[in-house]
Amino acid sequence: MRQFIILFTISFTIFSGCSSHFDRYTLSDESEKATTSYKNVRLLDSDNKSKTIMSTIYLNDIYPKYTDGLAHFLISFYNPEHDNVLYFNRGKTPSEQDYVLLLNGEDALASEELDSDDLLVDLMPISSSWNRYYYVRYKLPSGKPVLVLESDHTERAVITYQKAQE
Repeated sequence: MRQFIILFTISFTIFSGCSSHFDRYTLSDESEKATTSYKNVRLLDSDNKSKTIMSTIYLNDIYPKYTDGLAHFLISFYNPEHDNVLYFNRGKTPSEQDYVLLLNGEDALASEELDSDDLLVDLMPISSSWNRYYYVRYKLPSGKPVLVLESDHTERAVITYQKAQE
């Protein structure tokens, strides 16, 4: 009987301790919506290796109460060959090696680079220290939001979301 009590006490201690740790892995409502909104594109070089990787989250899907009439995006961008190559305005791309990200053919109204430890970056399901993160706002489109990553030296990459929340 004594062995049973000791075994029961040890088992209870182990399993009750584990249950509190599972709470850490429960996604918040925002994080769960972010994983649904998360989209990723890769541009490949001639050797079929990733040359550029861009991930996006349409923040209007996560925070539908945005009432400013803008489309809000969180962007993660990686290009191993060049440091600052992503722009959000066609007129501000200094060279043909640069990329521009447009929403339905329109330039961004505002953009800012985020630190990798910014709370907004935590919404990104996959994040790396070598990525650059941006918070970008565009005019809210009347139809489906379509992000187009383009450059003079490569093919285009397209990311389409569902119709914008109004």
